Amino acid sequence: MHSRCVTTTPRISVLISSYNNARFVSKKLAEIKAQTLFGECEFLFIDTASPERERELFAPFCQEHPNCRVIATDERRTLYQAWNIGWREARAPIVCYSNMDDAMHPRLLEEVAQSMARERWDACAVLIVKQSMDEQWNDWTRANRWPLSTRPGPFAAWRRELSETIGWFDERFLVAGDKEFWSRLASANLRVGLIPKVLYLYTRNPESLSRSARQSERQGAGAGNGAARPDLARGGKLVQQSHRDPRPAAADLGEQRAVLGQLDPR
Repeated sequence: MHSRCVTTTPRISVLISSYNNARFVSKKLAEIKAQTLFGECEFLFIDTASPERERELFAPFCQEHPNCRVIATDERRTLYQAWNIGWREARAPIVCYSNMDDAMHPRLLEEVAQSMARERWDACAVLIVKQSMDEQWNDWTRANRWPLSTRPGPFAAWRRELSETIGWFDERFLVAGDKEFWSRLASANLRVGLIPKVLYLYTRNPESLSRSARQSERQGAGAGNGAARPDLARGGKLVQQSHRDPRPAAADLGEQRAVLGQLDPR
């Protein structure tokens, strides 16, 4: 199942895989519509045999907005297989992903597209904070109270043609495939940048697929394909930052607040 696509080339393609996440659809669509670069982006909603059939919830939005498409299969796929399906369908020169329970700052995609074009980066990350799923979930005014994530995995952007040089997401992984991808980026002598602004909220969701898979591994169910390899758990190393702010990523609360002060969450 594929929704229609438009002929104008978008600036960035966003891969959004959904499995048993119907309760997050309205939140995610509002977040997408709030993007300052919305009309110049492509959003690919990937549903691989989800029992909650999010494809039917995404379809009306995609009919109204031709820059949004549904990609659906009747066979269950892993997250990294789903991302590869979307990556192959992506039409923009830059590709990124976002999870259903996480939150994108309204200027996230604009900042990424502009920075990657200006700096000619092959891939980039942004500052990410970790939030809990509580009554004030996705409240950007509280972002300066939360800890920074120490890895780029929850959000990443890269050039579509990197599949030709470093390959696709490794579909043998059930978890940590994003870390393994960053490991290949770091070892390939590519231009990788960091936008030193808090632009993404990563949700510590106890019901997420990755947490469930990690719990299965700890119980001895992850010895075969899909087990997260310890030597790859370090993730990719950022080798370059934006020339506009040469400081390292904020490490304490004071610096987090300084970075957050550069952005108006509205």
